[in-house]
Amino acid sequence: MQKNKFNISLRRVCYSDLELLRNWRNSDFVNKRMVSNEYITKEMQEKWFDEINNELNYYFIGEYKNEKVGVINIRNIIENSGEGAIYLASEKFEESSIVARMILCFNDFVFDDLNLNFIFSHVKRDNKKAISSTIAQGGIVNEEKSTADYVYFTISRDNYKNKTKKIRKILNKIS
Repeated sequence: MQKNKFNISLRRVCYSDLELLRNWRNSDFVNKRMVSNEYITKEMQEKWFDEINNELNYYFIGEYKNEKVGVINIRNIIENSGEGAIYLASEKFEESSIVARMILCFNDFVFDDLNLNFIFSHVKRDNKKAISSTIAQGGIVNEEKSTADYVYFTISRDNYKNKTKKIRKILNKIS
């Protein structure tokens, strides 16, 4: 499965991607932003893939100008909602339009193709870029679920579509 929009290509993760993902995931850049930051072994990665390779979980690799740039996903889909997350392969992609491209392409897939109504996410409080990005997508803080360490967000389909109108126009012009 592949999705293309805003000059980014998203391809569903397959078994041959596991070692690349494991290397990204174990890098200092990615690891410090993750909820669980234990070292991932090859066996752990294979077990993870076996557990998520189904219709309740969609993990995609983003590619921009023929370079693999990160992973974005929706998991644990139930009752028209799921939990979303993203991580970039390297800090060199942080200050570019790649994050917006990946998120918009993927969230359009989630809301339009999968027909979900909500995306839930939780972000480490010290990850200011991810918090800003989630708010820019229309994310609303769920204070009841938020903790001292994490901010919990809900993104509804309508709020997402309204909040991202301007960035869509810009990306459509420069794509």
